Amino acid sequence: MPLAPKSEDFPKIRGALRFYQVFAYVTGIMLLLLCVEMIIKYGMGYQLFAFSNYGVFALVDVNEPVAPTGLDLSTGILIAHGWLYVVYLFSDFRLWSLMRWNFAKFVAIALGGVVPFLSFFVEARITKQVKSYLAGREAEEATLVEASN
Repeated sequence: MPLAPKSEDFPKIRGALRFYQVFAYVTGIMLLLLCVEMIIKYGMGYQLFAFSNYGVFALVDVNEPVAPTGLDLSTGILIAHGWLYVVYLFSDFRLWSLMRWNFAKFVAIALGGVVPFLSFFVEARITKQVKSYLAGREAEEATLVEASN
């Protein structure tokens, strides 16, 4: 018999769900930015720079002999996505542990942050599952309380 979430954890689950929803979207958007950056860098041969000697915002040829000064946005997007994915995994773990799901569910949710566009679909599905589960359990418990009176 699978374990069920505790009734006293329902407020924590709602908070964990909200945290997960936010970081599912943030991670999904950063992954899409990373994909665009990789297409620009490896497909077109340019790097993104801000506030460099080429201007406020510039696409600089990867083979440029003069190294650009300024903020390397290509590397920044890569690093930001990596760290935000770690936060996404934490939000996934928190929701997964409170809901007492099996490990395969944790892995399925975690994959949402590495496949472009998948985090948006996974987030919608997980949100629907959690909200319907909580509503069903609360209705069931209300019926039990009502029957005992």
